[in-house]
Amino acid sequence: MAESTPGRDISLERRLKGLMSFRVLLATVLLGGTIAIDAEQLGSLSEPRNVALLSLIVVTYLLTIIYAVLLEQLEALRGLAIFQLAADMVLVGVLVLFTRGLDSLFIFLFYLNIINAAVVAGRMAALWVAGTTVLFFSGIGFLTAAQLGQGWLGLPAGGVQLLPMTFEIGVNAAAAFLIAFLAGQLSQRLGEISGELEQTESDLRQLQTLTRNIVASLSSGLLTVDDEGRVFFVNEAASEILGPSQETLVGMRLEDLAPAFDRALADESDNNMDDRQAHSRRRRECEYTHPDGQTRFLGFSHSPLREDQAEQAGHIIVFQDLTEIKRLEEKNRRAERLAAVGELAASIAHEIRNPLASISGSVEMLQQTASLDETDQNLMQIILREVDRLDVLISEFLDYSRPSELTFEPVDLENLVDDVVSLFDNRNGSPPVELSLKQSDGTEDFVVQGDQESLRQIVWNLLNNAESALGEAGRDVDPKIRVQLAGASTSRQHSGRSVEIVVDDNGPGIDNEDLDHIFEPFFTTKEEGSGLGLATTYRLIEEHEGSIEVAPHGPLGGARFTIKLPAAG
Repeated sequence: MAESTPGRDISLERRLKGLMSFRVLLATVLLGGTIAIDAEQLGSLSEPRNVALLSLIVVTYLLTIIYAVLLEQLEALRGLAIFQLAADMVLVGVLVLFTRGLDSLFIFLFYLNIINAAVVAGRMAALWVAGTTVLFFSGIGFLTAAQLGQGWLGLPAGGVQLLPMTFEIGVNAAAAFLIAFLAGQLSQRLGEISGELEQTESDLRQLQTLTRNIVASLSSGLLTVDDEGRVFFVNEAASEILGPSQETLVGMRLEDLAPAFDRALADESDNNMDDRQAHSRRRRECEYTHPDGQTRFLGFSHSPLREDQAEQAGHIIVFQDLTEIKRLEEKNRRAERLAAVGELAASIAHEIRNPLASISGSVEMLQQTASLDETDQNLMQIILREVDRLDVLISEFLDYSRPSELTFEPVDLENLVDDVVSLFDNRNGSPPVELSLKQSDGTEDFVVQGDQESLRQIVWNLLNNAESALGEAGRDVDPKIRVQLAGASTSRQHSGRSVEIVVDDNGPGIDNEDLDHIFEPFFTTKEEGSGLGLATTYRLIEEHEGSIEVAPHGPLGGARFTIKLPAAG
């Protein structure tokens, strides 16, 4: 069915469709029934009455088809309504005229026309149709009184009594106007009720649309479960957080989807009635294993879902993805811990450096003034060498705790990483490094805004860290280090496009218990090393407003370090 044209009277359109359906039904039942009952007498088409009845059926169907076409084409429907009512009057008049006039069984169709006019076009239209009906009655009465075509009309020979016929016309006229008045009143009231109902339906649709928009616009996930623990509604945010589509989530059991949610509802059911309301409002946190295998942290609360009679019909669960918040909290805790350690260690370093200088000076004076044998000389050299090593370590740490001012400028990471890898490959004993570029989002460059020397130090420290991991004892595989440079899309950490530097090795990887400490100063699992390389790398990346992520075991089997730096522009 074609859609209604904007601006047309939808209510009148519906009423006209109802009138057309009623007309077809009435013609089929009444006229078709007449033909079926009186089939023998209607067998001859030479009779005017037979031709008239068959013609009325055909004309009724043809007009209905024409009305249906015009209904779809016209915008102003009131003219079409008046035309249909007038045509119906003519059809009924012809039918009554050919079926014994005022004595016709179909005289009631005039009254149906009046009712139809009231329903379709209102009180005034009903009164006009009633007046026209009176004229039809008078005309038919006149023809009957004059005995025009007595065989045609099917009337008996002889005259008719004028007074009874006049009385009959008057009664029918009074009935016509009374029906018009009553039908008009009922139609007006029906129109008012229909208007109120349409307004109510419109308000309800707007409220439903607003409710759907509010639920769809929530950044928090929302799902409802019935008393049997099956999900029967989820919003879009819930699907984005949990992973499966909304269609997949609906019908799932809560214990299979999120066991922590199900346990929370079970805990509530175990409490007494006085404690349930406070218990359900309590904010909780849980871990959720996403379909992609990652563990996410969710914060959620739940409350009963009640029907109109205040009977509980299920539960509502509202939840948020706290993974990023947890990451930021851990990052802040680590930064605070590193800051505290750095301040303390910097103070201690200053205090240690002064005694070291005294020790070094004293040993050098002893070497020059005292007569020492070879063993003592060797011991003096060991002391000086270790003092120098401690002094270098303290200098490195002071550089870490008191960073120099950075000079930011556009830096092409492709050239920078290539230079650092070339220097690393040319160093004696270093394993070969595989360098690859991956432009995942169609970017044509890898330019970032940063300090060139600091970025070189970041890449160099990670290569050194990978080489140290490959040098551990017991490794009988060919050492391998791979550096990938990729243009990454917008991420949760960066509001714009970022550039990734990924360093993989095929070393033993990192133990899970060490992951939270690898960026702390002086933390190292190696026999040699200051434990400041990764700590310095972490600080430099933060100063570039970037981030670093560590996977204990990457594609090559060893650790994977992923650095994300905001792209320039």
